[in-house]
Amino acid sequence: MRRIPILLIALLVLCACVPTPEEEVVIHKNDGTLEQQLGATPVPDYQTEAEEEIKTETEEIPSSSGSSPDEPEQNTLRLALNAPETVRERFDGQAVGAHLYIEMDAEVEIPDVDKVPVLRGRVGYEPEKTAERIAKLLLGDGPYLRPGHSERAYIEPTLTYYQKWLLALDQKPYGPYADYDAIRENLQFNLNMGAESYRNATGENDRPDKPWTGSFEEAKEAFSISNGERSFSMHNVGISVFAYDAGNHPYIGGGWLDNPRGPRNEEERRWLQNAADFANSLGFARVMPQQINDADEMTRMRYCSETGFDSGYKDFTLLPVYEGIPVYPYVTMYGSDTGRQAAGVPFTRNLEQEEIFGTLYNGEVVQMQWNSPFTVTGVENENVPLLPFERIMEIFRRQVFMSVYLDKGYDLTYCVTGIRFSYMRVQVKDSDEYYLLPVWDFMGYTAHDWEQTPGEQAISQGFDSHMSILTVNAVDGSIIDRYLGN
Repeated sequence: MRRIPILLIALLVLCACVPTPEEEVVIHKNDGTLEQQLGATPVPDYQTEAEEEIKTETEEIPSSSGSSPDEPEQNTLRLALNAPETVRERFDGQAVGAHLYIEMDAEVEIPDVDKVPVLRGRVGYEPEKTAERIAKLLLGDGPYLRPGHSERAYIEPTLTYYQKWLLALDQKPYGPYADYDAIRENLQFNLNMGAESYRNATGENDRPDKPWTGSFEEAKEAFSISNGERSFSMHNVGISVFAYDAGNHPYIGGGWLDNPRGPRNEEERRWLQNAADFANSLGFARVMPQQINDADEMTRMRYCSETGFDSGYKDFTLLPVYEGIPVYPYVTMYGSDTGRQAAGVPFTRNLEQEEIFGTLYNGEVVQMQWNSPFTVTGVENENVPLLPFERIMEIFRRQVFMSVYLDKGYDLTYCVTGIRFSYMRVQVKDSDEYYLLPVWDFMGYTAHDWEQTPGEQAISQGFDSHMSILTVNAVDGSIIDRYLGN
């Protein structure tokens, strides 16, 4: 119990920067207020235990602090912010264009850290140094081409892939909910195209049979290097990208998983850890496993058909981690594109966060892409004061109705299933550098007011798995537009 007064002192330091409920939420951060908060005196490290109950307005959730030696220690940051493990609320109000209903049954996810620094850095890498190190790691002896495979050797795995899928499809009965003829026709078309490419293949596009004698100086901004079996490329076109390909594998992956899930068995957990170990060896940021999925599942869902086909490929995503805090590549969910246009909010290309995804085959990383690798250049605040969780909830309850744009007259329900604390890259004013700021994201999906089947409300969950309903700056409570990055 002697540790509780220390925690209360830390909480008082945190609360000293809390605005009163009457204050307006800071929407834009270009007036210098954020910089003032970042320059605040760092708070003490968050303590480890407290014997108290954490409450929300709608329910009480007992604390699981160490009353028994078998129970794990409390999350230190969760205690300092007085945040519950779950939040359950229902409320509604008038949004821009129509009525918005909020149904919240959300898990509050907070990394277990005792410090939350604000980092400063830039997007990119030192091309020559980074590329040379990665080339030696992936290719063995350095940046040069060895004799490689023929063009036909690269086509063969794709032909096998479609043949196996067609065989699985032929074993399925016809049913009322799937147009198997259309699926079969599409697969056969792809198989035929691949077979034609195989027949017409010549030696013109084969891998070179002589070592490359060039240097990294000749390829500062964009280059691709291969040893015939493995290749990688790095380039700066709008954003920095690292791409890796083990070769001899059909391309079946693609970005942040639309229908993410966790590993289902020990083998998948081991595969996903292999992907994390591989990414960690490249040395951009530390990473942790995130999601894995059957690489063929998204295609099957597009066809609204379960063929039973399993090629052995698995898609994966990884999360970059800084100071124990992950970075999510979310974008902002606006509610309705047409409603957003009617409200006069322009479309913009979103500020892309650091993102890692790829494909596994038999536990080996065969494809990987790392978008916007971040290089930390300094620490802006060693342990920035944060708003308590209840203040974040107050901001969400009010601001969500000001930030959602709906088609006029078309009501919408947001089902909030997760509230996540993480880092987000935000551009420094009048600079080409960025802060890694702590933020809160409210995640979930939309339920529309029309019925998909009698008595069943239509639900749209697809792309919502990588969208944030609202992003709140954990330092000053400002609302961050993930498209604009400010």
